Amino acid sequence: MPTTKAPDKKTVTRKASDEKYDQSLEVLSDEVLQILLHRALVTMGEPARLGEIIRELGDDTVTAGLARYIVDRNSRRFVSVDRRWDLAQRYLDPMRPVSRSVEEIISNHAAPVPADEIAVELSHIYHRVREHFDDVAIRLLRGAQYFAVDNGRAFGLASWLLDISSTKEEDLIFFNMLDPQILKKYKKTAAGADWSDLVAASHDIIAAAGLDTIDNRVLQYFAFAAVGEDYEPAEHYQQLYDRSDLFLALPNHRWILLDQLSPVRDNWSKIAETAEDRPMEDAPVAPIVEVVNNSLEVTQKDLAELRLYFADKESIVTSSDILQHVFEIRPTDPTFAADSKTVIDYLKLHKDDFQWVGNDRFRTVGTMPPYIGQIPESLSFPVLPQFVTPDGEILDQMLMDAGFDQDLQADVYSSIAQDVNDQDGPDSTIWPEGVSADAPSIRLVLKPHHKEIGTFPLAQIPRGFLPVEPSIVELTLVDGSGNAYPVYVDYNVQLMYGLFDAYEEISADSGAVFHLEKTDDPAEVRFINDGETDSGTFISAARFADLTEQRAEAEASDSLSTYDIIKAILQHHHKGVSFLTLLTEVNVVRRTPRRLLASVLSAYAAFHFRANRWTFDAKLEQEGFDESKTAYLLK
Repeated sequence: MPTTKAPDKKTVTRKASDEKYDQSLEVLSDEVLQILLHRALVTMGEPARLGEIIRELGDDTVTAGLARYIVDRNSRRFVSVDRRWDLAQRYLDPMRPVSRSVEEIISNHAAPVPADEIAVELSHIYHRVREHFDDVAIRLLRGAQYFAVDNGRAFGLASWLLDISSTKEEDLIFFNMLDPQILKKYKKTAAGADWSDLVAASHDIIAAAGLDTIDNRVLQYFAFAAVGEDYEPAEHYQQLYDRSDLFLALPNHRWILLDQLSPVRDNWSKIAETAEDRPMEDAPVAPIVEVVNNSLEVTQKDLAELRLYFADKESIVTSSDILQHVFEIRPTDPTFAADSKTVIDYLKLHKDDFQWVGNDRFRTVGTMPPYIGQIPESLSFPVLPQFVTPDGEILDQMLMDAGFDQDLQADVYSSIAQDVNDQDGPDSTIWPEGVSADAPSIRLVLKPHHKEIGTFPLAQIPRGFLPVEPSIVELTLVDGSGNAYPVYVDYNVQLMYGLFDAYEEISADSGAVFHLEKTDDPAEVRFINDGETDSGTFISAARFADLTEQRAEAEASDSLSTYDIIKAILQHHHKGVSFLTLLTEVNVVRRTPRRLLASVLSAYAAFHFRANRWTFDAKLEQEGFDESKTAYLLK
């Protein structure tokens, strides 16, 4: 027989330019993917989930949505059993003759099938161990209706080959049911082919057929005419079968070139984009397979599948994602809600692999942003030296709460005054009117040191307004323009991270007001910014610039006490300011705990409260520390 070599030919392609071609492309796209999914399941030898089948297929173009669309529409070939997909041929009537089942298995495969895989398929149909059919299959496959390839390891149907029992032209056409018009169409291409190389010559004709595909017997008709009496149809098929890098066998003994599948792949991508929305066409009646809607049980094998599903995910994965893409369970399935809980509970048990981030959301361990769990340096309180006046008086001494002036009691416990590492428990906190865990939305006040780095203190958010478990919760924040951002609530450090993008539309340096609003999804909150500012914490741009200069001076000095900072601010506001305003401005200059501020205001005669405002009286400064507060000093 002639030797073979890989052809160096340009592929002839055909453009989809009319409705008829578009329809044929749709049919071909469906047909090619059906057969690839079918062969993958045969190779696997057992029912499998779509994700497993797609991995066996090894084609990145095939998505879970596309594969589901195909298997759903082709119930004569695929059935859903026990939350996995299986081949309908495995549920054929076990009373039928084995020989008939073998023929149907190969016909469905549309290409030669290895004998051991045929034995596996027979074991499914007849409910016996696979080993029982090893010898049975080989004995049947030696019959005249089959031909062998791959050194006798795989078998195809003899009806796919050209029948050359008669060499007369009219007999060849009649007994092989060849269409004279098709022969005429490819006669010129065949005449110009080099039939000393069966693979190259076949490539020429299949390329000329393009997406129309071509009958194997047409190829072999031209090969027989060129080679003559030495021609062997089975050997010709073997040579094409060996070149799986070039040729793809399709149902009805047809061939197509792999490098002509680009339009098919493009069409797959289009189908994948709309698969979930496309209406299902009436499908043929599938073999009856009893499927019981039992609740999901996650097995050790499923754990491996889950690890694989999470492996390339850098963002959150929901239980709904897992049910649909790993377990083949849809939201419309009656057990969906119960199965979702099962998956959530199971993943929570495997903390080394999956990190629960609240609600039905999980992450691969180690994929959280690295800043989660850390308090940025700009939010930390500096360690200060002891400040002493020339007279030997110690400044910035802390008092017990009982030593605060009466007017400061409520101010210190206000949620707006509290901050990271400077907050009290929810029971002692005084919340603004309307701010509660049960409220549909809450009003929050943004301070400059949080705006700069996109954080927010949980001290202002009543526990329970947001999901309280686990210790780190990932939420989706939706702004007024509909943009969605991942944000992280860390109860360990009492911070919310990830608000930087949401803050971009806020112009105020300090004191901007925004609202967090609950949605129907507990893992989603809405960010509402109406341009409102809070009178107690708002700082004008000019004043903020002055305070920023003072901050630079404070950072460059090791002798500037909190007393000095308060004094300078109150001298600027000669008519006085509220405790909250003073606290806000002091914290622009230097991060200062609210109780230290309250202690200094309460302990020195120069600071006094009048008409709801704190003022500084230079005349009283010489009186220094109020000795009546000595009993309240913290040691």
